Amino acid sequence: MRSTDVEESILRVKTRLRGWWTILWLCGFLPLSVDAASNQLDFSGYYEQIYQIRVVSQNAGSKSSIGSGFQVTANGLIITNYHVVSEYVQNPDHYEIRFAEHDGETGVLELLDFDIVNDLAVLRHPDPSKNYFSLAQEEPNKGEIAYALGNPGDWGIVMVSGPTNGQVEHSFKDTILFSGSLNSGMSGGPSINRSGDVIGVNVATAGSQLSFLVPVEKVKNLLMRSRTLDSSEYQLQIARQIRSWQLIRTDGLINSAWKEEKLLDRDLVGEIRSDFQCWGGSNESDAEREIEWVSKWCEAGDEIYVSSDVDAGQISYYFTRRRPVTLNAMQFTRLQKVGMRADNSTNFENSTNYLCTTNFLNQENQESGSYTRIVTCIRAFKKYPGLYDSLLLIQQQSSNEVFEAHVSLSAMQKTQIQAINKRFAEYAL
Repeated sequence: MRSTDVEESILRVKTRLRGWWTILWLCGFLPLSVDAASNQLDFSGYYEQIYQIRVVSQNAGSKSSIGSGFQVTANGLIITNYHVVSEYVQNPDHYEIRFAEHDGETGVLELLDFDIVNDLAVLRHPDPSKNYFSLAQEEPNKGEIAYALGNPGDWGIVMVSGPTNGQVEHSFKDTILFSGSLNSGMSGGPSINRSGDVIGVNVATAGSQLSFLVPVEKVKNLLMRSRTLDSSEYQLQIARQIRSWQLIRTDGLINSAWKEEKLLDRDLVGEIRSDFQCWGGSNESDAEREIEWVSKWCEAGDEIYVSSDVDAGQISYYFTRRRPVTLNAMQFTRLQKVGMRADNSTNFENSTNYLCTTNFLNQENQESGSYTRIVTCIRAFKKYPGLYDSLLLIQQQSSNEVFEAHVSLSAMQKTQIQAINKRFAEYAL
């Protein structure tokens, strides 16, 4: 083809593209970047409406933790995360909650109420601003861009944008998955839509472009309580909220069928509900192994932050089988031990020691050396009445095989623990 022919072809293509571009523009089908540029938000006003929330030690006179917050009503109600002010909740006589505004003004905030399950708290400003955020009427659609505001690392107010991706999977709690890079200190800040309405509250991050928002509906529910808690009620309120959540959460586990899976030549359970995930592994690739093992472990996708020392609400379980490869029966038996562990963090200030009991379902068979041992352990939360952690181990051992099933439950009532352990044992035995 001659150069003039090429030039004419290019010109015809350009003419067609210009025609299509005009049609797309008239019909509103422009690419998102162009559309966004033509409707760009004026963020300057939103920056000025973000507060830094500080928990300050009264003795030291300096902040022990920081986060972000934002005003949502004309009478000065401010929303932040529970975990931002948790140090104050645990020690209200030794700490106070303060705010810092964009112009440097500071002052004391009053804690009115909190939602520990959804990680929210509502505070009151002594001198409310005339400007405050509006709450969106509905959750964002998948792919809708959100703009997260907050004060990361005490460096100043920043904005991070990214698409929302609907509800987090494998979670019983409602949480929005956000493809934006939230940073420490942005917790408690608002995520807004293109209209400037709050669609969620910044709560956590799991790495680059993987963050989480509390849906705005949870904020509305907290505000509708319209109450002021006394500091003497904080610990009892934490216990009540966790008990109420666990009652709803565990009811489905106790009263519905669990999905069975074939594993280790047994009919066991896998992901018993959509908020559970399972993984598996073995040492079959180790050519020098003395004992072969195959394991499967599963856990629920939720836990509750209570304080820097305590988290609660975990549910996990595992199955494992061990067989000797190069060991004789006596060597193999001597290496077997009873071991369990809790999946939640606590300490003696907050929880009692575990009280354990051991039972045998059948006497040891003298010929095969086989037996079934069941170990149950329970400990109580000292500050949160009616809540307990539990461990259950079922161990079936013979001279050439050990099978173990273990379940760990956190922050449940005794009746819930007993019911779940019973269901688990029915599948494991």
